[in-house]
Amino acid sequence: MKARTPSLRLRRKYEVDELYWLARRSRSFPRRALFALRRTALTFKWGRVPKVWELFFIDRMRELERIGLTLDEILQSTLPQVFGEDTSEVLRTYVGGKARCNPERFARNISKMFGASAQSVLTGVDRLVDEASLLEKKAPKEAPYQSLLDALQRIDAGMTITQPSRPERRP
Repeated sequence: MKARTPSLRLRRKYEVDELYWLARRSRSFPRRALFALRRTALTFKWGRVPKVWELFFIDRMRELERIGLTLDEILQSTLPQVFGEDTSEVLRTYVGGKARCNPERFARNISKMFGASAQSVLTGVDRLVDEASLLEKKAPKEAPYQSLLDALQRIDAGMTITQPSRPERRP
């Protein structure tokens, strides 16, 4: 068997490295294409090009909705830390019920109200979200009367076992 020459080995390595940029770009293409499509769809919907931080806020809130947190719960816990108690209630009322349930509408309404300062509001809400504590609050707690129901069920189960069977009646 004939030994390979070093130049052939170097040439093959160069060919592989030469195509590396193509492989790298082909991996990131779907992510960039989806981002561009979403941005285009929101541009037609809103009538303006959405900012990147608005898109990040919308994505983050949708991720939190997938794990079980609603936007309204998030806003109730974070807006008082951003604005204060009274101002946050006024803002939540002014934004409206539909916008408190939809991250797109909320981001758009806040951007309309605050203009360029909306970035600090949306990023502030995003930073202050504590998923663990919100999920802990949302976890169902045992009802105060649950122990009573359990005791009644145990008594019922005990009565059915200890009750003597009735003799059958003969006609």
